[in-house]
Amino acid sequence: MEQEPPRILVVDDEPDMCWALENILRPAGYAVTDTTSGAEALELVVRERYAVAFVDAKLPDLDGLELTALIRQQSPHTAVVLISGYFYEEDRSITEGLQKGLFIGFIAKPFDLEEIRRMACQAVERARGVEEQGG
Repeated sequence: MEQEPPRILVVDDEPDMCWALENILRPAGYAVTDTTSGAEALELVVRERYAVAFVDAKLPDLDGLELTALIRQQSPHTAVVLISGYFYEEDRSITEGLQKGLFIGFIAKPFDLEEIRRMACQAVERARGVEEQGG
């Protein structure tokens, strides 16, 4: 039986960013769903199982860190990568989120193609490890 590709959720209020991430990740073998809404992202996480969620730190309807905490609550196996136009040194809440383990990594915009692919691969492996441990 053929294994389904890992599912990735992209949440960014900029449709161009969603499109860019989708066009980086799909050719690398991932099944990608994207949304520009934090509320819709939560609905998707409840309905579908995602290995990884790339979440923008600043969304119009939900703060990215708040959304990350809600995703982790609804779907503990989903690895979250925060993306932002701010460097984490500039935003204390991002540093605190990393320290608390809300997300496994941080990528600053504009991002590098290889960095996105590498982070997706690491996040999928981490999500598989959590699933295997029964998380």
